[in-house]
Amino acid sequence: MSKVSQVDASRMAVQGDMLVADALELRAAGEALLGTLASPVTVDLAGAGAVGSAGVSVLLCWMRHAEKLGKRLIFINMPDKMYDVSRVSGLDGVIPT
Repeated sequence: MSKVSQVDASRMAVQGDMLVADALELRAAGEALLGTLASPVTVDLAGAGAVGSAGVSVLLCWMRHAEKLGKRLIFINMPDKMYDVSRVSGLDGVIPT
């Protein structure tokens, strides 16, 4: 089961897969957490399991939501596979790591 949880006042962490089946739940949970965290918000992806383009999409949704809230996101410990997907998609320069 995938989840995103608050680590501290400005950090959240992903645990589990970030695939199509997980995307909607992760997106909603992350967006809810963003409203409670202090900027800049660090998103730790060390616990992410299997990842794909849906996982990159979740990150982009979180970025848009954070922007609406006037917050900045920083992604750390991005899995190599996720970085590869973002690079191939031309998004590696857009996603702040």
